[in-house]
Amino acid sequence: MSLKFFKNFFTIKVVSFIPLLDLKFNFLINSSSFMIKIFSLPNYTSISVKGSDSEEFLQGQISCDLTQQKNYFDGLFCNEKGYVITNSVVIKNDGFIILVRKDVASLLVSELEKFSKFYDCTIKIEHREIYGKQTNNTFTKGIGQLAPNHNELDWEIETMKNFCFDIGGAYSGKYRLNEIGYKSAKYVSYEKGCYRGQEIIARLKYLGKTTKRAVVFPGSINSIFNGSGRKIGKKIFLTSNEDDQQTHFFVEKSEYYFNDMRITPIANQWDLIQD
Repeated sequence: MSLKFFKNFFTIKVVSFIPLLDLKFNFLINSSSFMIKIFSLPNYTSISVKGSDSEEFLQGQISCDLTQQKNYFDGLFCNEKGYVITNSVVIKNDGFIILVRKDVASLLVSELEKFSKFYDCTIKIEHREIYGKQTNNTFTKGIGQLAPNHNELDWEIETMKNFCFDIGGAYSGKYRLNEIGYKSAKYVSYEKGCYRGQEIIARLKYLGKTTKRAVVFPGSINSIFNGSGRKIGKKIFLTSNEDDQQTHFFVEKSEYYFNDMRITPIANQWDLIQD
């Protein structure tokens, strides 16, 4: 074989080997970008719904489509006026298990029992260990015990900043999903049949003009103002963590002021692409 052949062969091998190193290096970088947090949620509980009509019954009560071929759902229980009684995780497992905050569980059961008497199903609060999990900006809940590295107040802060704040008794029935900042693509099926609050939720998506969106500010704030000094927006939530408070407003797009000083949101749906 000629010297030229060996030179070409060696060059090909070296050039083809470098991209493999790059791919391996990039894979390690990308893998390290996944951030996983586990939260203890001692103030959460579960509601079991069992019986031959359990799916049909819940399908008429919740905003997500429980007939889909999966076992984990995010959904909203609303009243007839479209106000959110509570959000929930629903797990299909020998019937259905609904994960909610403890202080709203009895209220939700009372609401469901108004309609369950027409179906072959039973509804019961059952204590289970609940944990929260954050993978980057995705939030899920599960049943069982995992070693947590964050507490429930941390969960409250992170879910507020990512517009998936859990509704407890203090806020139940007070706000609609757009005021809370919930993404309808995550919580609502617009293809399923009728459920409580469906008409209002559909109007918000298809007929309502977006003039306000959810915005989260640092600190405890009672009122905000625009650049002209006019009071704007509606205060929705305040986190209970006094060491790291956040206030959630439903407000128009503007420059924001508090105590005559301009304030910068820490999360702003006006900056996000909406569904």
